[in-house]
Amino acid sequence: MTPSRFPPPAPDTQSLIPDLAAVLDWHKQRYPLLQARDIYKLVHQSVFGPGHAVASAVRARVALATELRALATQCKMQTAKCRVQQDGNEELIEPIDPNGKLVRVNLRPTLEPWGQSPCGDRPLGVAEWLAAAMVESARRVKGDPEQMRRRLTAAVRWCRTNLPLQSVELARIAVEAGAAGFPALHHSPTYKRAYRPAYRVVILPRARAPE
Repeated sequence: MTPSRFPPPAPDTQSLIPDLAAVLDWHKQRYPLLQARDIYKLVHQSVFGPGHAVASAVRARVALATELRALATQCKMQTAKCRVQQDGNEELIEPIDPNGKLVRVNLRPTLEPWGQSPCGDRPLGVAEWLAAAMVESARRVKGDPEQMRRRLTAAVRWCRTNLPLQSVELARIAVEAGAAGFPALHHSPTYKRAYRPAYRVVILPRARAPE
């Protein structure tokens, strides 16, 4: 499976808005039921990375192995329902960061028969390298609240043109989240029902398992 192509890296923060728009355009095309909360979550992950999800390396690895085993079982029993609905082919790597540094790694393509994972169909093996990638990513990415604020402002502007029904809600979330220190939020119920997201956020150099 060929990883996604990403928007070109932004040379500086002045290039942020058009590059963020490219990322949002990609997700809107792939996930047309994208809601305001999902946009906030994407922007949050692009700034703060996986930090909130990595309390400890051991817990991250155990949680990953458990989720991968469950996904493998589901996919064997309900293959047709395990794939993203738009075109029946779920990307391994998805862009989230205008600078191209952070990505989402979808879990289902790491499992046979869809993806050619170096770990085969062994969820524990996949969990080892991906948990290590999460820990390193959390260590290297700390996030900047001011960058989060700027990106959310750009995302609201994008919404007004591309998802106008979500723009007011995203603006409200941005204000409330800013007052609360920009906490991580869950995906919207609509997004969860439609796409059953299962992924981890890591820095791009660690998004591919070792050969």
